[in-house]
Amino acid sequence: MGLDYYGVLSLKRTCTSHDIKRAFRRVILQYNRERQTDPSVQVIFATVAEAYDVLSEPFRRAVYDQYGEEGLKRGVPGPDGFIQPYVFHGDPMRTFRDFFGTDNPFPDLLDALLKPVPTYKLPGGTQGFREKDAPLVRPLLLTLHEIFHGGVKKLKINRLELTGKNSTTTEMREKVLSVPIQPGIPTGTQITFPEEGDQGPTIIPADVIFITEERPHERFKREGDNLVMHCNVSLTEALGGIRVVVKTLDERTFYVNITDVVHPEYEKIVEGEGMPILENPSQRGDLIIRFKVDFPKYLPRASKKLLQEAWQSATNENKEQSDQVYKLVMLDKMKRISKQEDKLL
Repeated sequence: MGLDYYGVLSLKRTCTSHDIKRAFRRVILQYNRERQTDPSVQVIFATVAEAYDVLSEPFRRAVYDQYGEEGLKRGVPGPDGFIQPYVFHGDPMRTFRDFFGTDNPFPDLLDALLKPVPTYKLPGGTQGFREKDAPLVRPLLLTLHEIFHGGVKKLKINRLELTGKNSTTTEMREKVLSVPIQPGIPTGTQITFPEEGDQGPTIIPADVIFITEERPHERFKREGDNLVMHCNVSLTEALGGIRVVVKTLDERTFYVNITDVVHPEYEKIVEGEGMPILENPSQRGDLIIRFKVDFPKYLPRASKKLLQEAWQSATNENKEQSDQVYKLVMLDKMKRISKQEDKLL
């Protein structure tokens, strides 16, 4: 004899869908495995979930009523073909969640008592639950100077505010929000002002959220905690050296001497001259100077000849220096060998 799903839920075969839901709620809360640790209770919990899964679905219930648990799980012939066997999904908590909408309804019930959902009541008897409006997201454009120094930025917003004796009417008014800007604040940071949106008798005001964005700067571009500066140099400066003038965001001026050969991938890093680090504003990132070499569009033949001669001269000079170094090394090596031979004799 198969399992009696009606008996599991203490139901009659003539029960309605409402009766099934009410019985399942009563029994499943009694044997909630979150509150019971006895292994036998776990088995009952799973059986109750399976019984509800069968009886709450009209087609499965009809097959069960006619053929019992054996026919339901074995499969039976039907008017439109073979009816596939029923297999319980095996997760009683899935049935529990589908029914209650949560893993544990008891904290939800406690929250409902301690933190009741806000309601409204209008003159004339109209009442209901107050729902919160969707957040109002706005960009907050900041200059590099503002990000570097930090401070407070004043922003005006227009919103509906409750007025009248019973606070049932609204009026458009202007409000000033003070937005704190921390030195080194990253781009994309969200700054939230809770419930500063439009007010209304039947709603909870929306949160106003500002998302920081960086305005373009004439000299610098930010990369994390670093500042990047681009510098155009001539071919002569790229090969012979240049002195770069840097005017900082805190109104200082200093010079960076470039003595290396500037090639397409070359960059000069000046430590500690970048943006303040958010976690420790007394420390800063680095300044990165990148270069663009301006090549001449035309060179006279005489200039090309001079460049070739200069290059050849530099190559020969380097070769002569290399030959001299090689001769000195070989001379030293020969002296050491001679001394070792004298010792052997």
